[in-house]
Amino acid sequence: MTDIDVAAVLALAQAARRNDGVAPLSEAFLLDLRSPHPRSTHLTAQIDGELVGYGQVDPAGATELVVHPDHRHAGVARDLWKRALAAGATSLWAHGGLPASAAFASGLGLTAVRELHRMERPLGEADLTEPEFPSGFTHRIFAPGVDDQAWVALNAAAFAGHPEQGRLTLSDLHERMAEPWFDAEGFFLVEDATDAAAGPIAFHWTKVPRDGSGKGEVYVVGVHPAYQGRGLARPLTRLGTHHLASLGLRTVELYVDGANSSALATYRGEGFTSAAVDVMYAAAPPHE
Repeated sequence: MTDIDVAAVLALAQAARRNDGVAPLSEAFLLDLRSPHPRSTHLTAQIDGELVGYGQVDPAGATELVVHPDHRHAGVARDLWKRALAAGATSLWAHGGLPASAAFASGLGLTAVRELHRMERPLGEADLTEPEFPSGFTHRIFAPGVDDQAWVALNAAAFAGHPEQGRLTLSDLHERMAEPWFDAEGFFLVEDATDAAAGPIAFHWTKVPRDGSGKGEVYVVGVHPAYQGRGLARPLTRLGTHHLASLGLRTVELYVDGANSSALATYRGEGFTSAAVDVMYAAAPPHE
């Protein structure tokens, strides 16, 4: 896609966000849209030369669609979905759990198969206290160009069963490091002081969007399976919220898969509440 195509899609997405109150495209899809080497299939719909709809199908078949508010209920989304199916689509994300999205998915014969919760809580004085880790564990800042490959391996182990996070590559990491929001000072690695050869065994990567919202994000938190159940989850979470609070931010948010009951319990225990839910829809498996 050319730069002007990208600009038009971003303008379309912004128009939808203003109308719906929720962004129609997720970060991974936006990264592929802007990438000079896209891996996804990109679809557009035009009326009289004007971009009115856009769809993207990633290599795993996950799909996101957006239609301009002025051109909805005219078959644009349904046509994009048909073309997405031809491009290998197997599922459809609907951000924010909007009733219109649920109705559209139902009309396509799709059912909800997955939920992604956006949770948040206010940051306060308690977050300014640096957390204590269990004895034998230390933490430090991620070193770009030094820790890259070790982090990719750790992330793959920590998210081995996750359909998106677990398959991130070195190239994916570098794409995110090139984003304006990236700050290594908010990317923490935890190490086992008794086993220097193990390398990083857990991490907390924070994100502070450059939008002036006063919000920071628990971007990704991961613990190597060999170290899960060792009391790292809560101090690891607090390490990131401590950093965000020290920047003067007022609110922290995060995204967690609805099927990850242990993570949901950890975050609820830390005072997070659900603010919105993204829903993935797919065709129901045939009855045997």
